[in-house]
Amino acid sequence: MKYIKIFEDFNPNLINTVEELTNKLKEYSVPVEEWGTGEAKNIEHLLDEIRGEECGVEDKGGFLIRSIEFVGVRIYHKDKDNVTWVLKEDKQEFKDGRVRRRNMPSSVSEKMKFGEDPLISAIRGIKEELGVGVEGHQLIKMRDLFYNSGSQSYPGLRTRYKGHQFTCLLNDDQFDMNGYIEVQKDKSTFFKWFKKD
Repeated sequence: MKYIKIFEDFNPNLINTVEELTNKLKEYSVPVEEWGTGEAKNIEHLLDEIRGEECGVEDKGGFLIRSIEFVGVRIYHKDKDNVTWVLKEDKQEFKDGRVRRRNMPSSVSEKMKFGEDPLISAIRGIKEELGVGVEGHQLIKMRDLFYNSGSQSYPGLRTRYKGHQFTCLLNDDQFDMNGYIEVQKDKSTFFKWFKKD
């Protein structure tokens, strides 16, 4: 993914504070007052994404488009009784007490960094979210997705998505029947195993 400027005549490297980003979003009538409530993330999250080169935001004729490239990995395990298990995100618990449940098509989803190889992103995402190290040969590339949509995380900010889908089969040493918990500074994400239909 190429680097995208945050605004047509604005250098994102000059945005240093949440206040600066808030003011710029308000210029485009983005309803930032809705952020940080319900299932929405706050402005700090968007600033972190921009600084971490996980998204770009650009002016598209008077409105803003956030662009992200991501990987989605559907994770499986086949046990000794030949039962196939699929891992799903159960919920996210934010430090402020909010709980978000999403019906995600992938077990693990990870925003890619600019220029990152999708396979490397998938391996990194599994390690970061589950604490499990996997090898490249455990992942199979399925297909790519392209779509435009609103954003559950940032209401009022249109988003353009490019996704890379993979499947991954965990071995016995990587499998934890109790599931996995990813702990971040603002939230914890819980993953559980379910029998595959």
